[in-house]
Amino acid sequence: MLKRFCSLVLVIAIVLSLTSCGGKTNTVKAGDKIEFGNYKGYTTWRVLDVQGSEALIITDDVVDFFIFDKSYYGWESEDCDIRLWLNSTFINEAFTDEEHSKIVNKLGDEVFLLSIEEAYRYFKDDKDRCLSTGNNLGWWLRSRGAYVDHAAVIDTSGLYPGNIDDEGGLVFVERGVRPAVWIKLDSVVNRKADIVETVSDCGCFTLQKTGSKTYLTGLTEKGKGQEELLIPADTEIFCCIDEGKAKTVAFKSNDDVDYGHMFTRMENLETIKLPADLTKLGWHSNCPHLKEIDIPEGVTVIPINCFLNDKKLETVTIKGNLVEICTYAFGGCQALKKINLSDSITTIGPYAFAACESLTEVTLPKNLKTVGEEAFGGSGVKAFVVPEEMQLEKWDSSSFDRMISVQYTVKVVKGSWADLHFDEVFTSQAIKEYY
Repeated sequence: MLKRFCSLVLVIAIVLSLTSCGGKTNTVKAGDKIEFGNYKGYTTWRVLDVQGSEALIITDDVVDFFIFDKSYYGWESEDCDIRLWLNSTFINEAFTDEEHSKIVNKLGDEVFLLSIEEAYRYFKDDKDRCLSTGNNLGWWLRSRGAYVDHAAVIDTSGLYPGNIDDEGGLVFVERGVRPAVWIKLDSVVNRKADIVETVSDCGCFTLQKTGSKTYLTGLTEKGKGQEELLIPADTEIFCCIDEGKAKTVAFKSNDDVDYGHMFTRMENLETIKLPADLTKLGWHSNCPHLKEIDIPEGVTVIPINCFLNDKKLETVTIKGNLVEICTYAFGGCQALKKINLSDSITTIGPYAFAACESLTEVTLPKNLKTVGEEAFGGSGVKAFVVPEEMQLEKWDSSSFDRMISVQYTVKVVKGSWADLHFDEVFTSQAIKEYY
């Protein structure tokens, strides 16, 4: 009887032991790093909070750059650009179907940005909110800023890097994105990327290989000291190289490439030779010594803030079929003297040439249809040449106003659309001149 009782106790103990060991015990805690998904080679997430079998995680670094909302709707709107992008493009590219099934929708969106309150709650201080990559464009929060066209950001530059800027940044400017999601911990898929860090042949760049793709992620110490850089071919670019001393940059291949913010805030950069087959222009803003640039014929849009505050940029040559020059594209280019606006251009956005003090004459494109507010505000333009074929469809009362020179000349063809609609389009300070 005693043997039987002891045997029963032993069986119960073993069962309890197996149940305890075999159960899905959650050992993940706030502050841990886990591998989940894969977006452009970025796989590491930081755990911010654990609630039962669910965890709130955020990417350990900025994974891309994106505008917040070009129409000022705010995060609450279903039409908010960054909200739509996170829950369509990003989620589809970053996760397998199995990983996607582990995401918990707790806030009305599967993927979201942190709020100001969450940025305070889950990070201990400014230093904790900074990024290891040294990205100086900051990263978005979903909270509104102090103005209708601002959203809150984490400032990663200036005197207090990592500071929560509740006044915020302009919503149509691209900044860093750190997606956040809630996931089920009981079955997290740790799909670790096959990342092998290598160095290119010239030894100037750090590369990360993920499967069949190679990502250019930054400069080596050698690369930071070079005055001339040649961007390797067959790489996907996701980095800024503003830490270097490069004066001249070119691409090894003429193939199309998405180089994003690679060239922003490069203090010494003077010349860039872009690939001949380029179709999407990246950003070159705050490059104080950039002097000239040729825009390849496949490019159709000069994006928002593309050359903002490039104070020594003198000459821009547009080789192809450009369609749109966006807001502040050349804002603050004080030395810009010459730009050939191709006849294919239909849109010049607000403040596109704001404060271009050296720009004195502009020939408008034949197919121009839309001109935004103060497109030439604060510029040195004293004369516009209007082609006979040009017929505007949309303009603002300030589109051709608030230049440095109060009076300016507009050259038109007699009997043309611009002649017949002169007083509607141009201000009372405009002097009509036939040619």
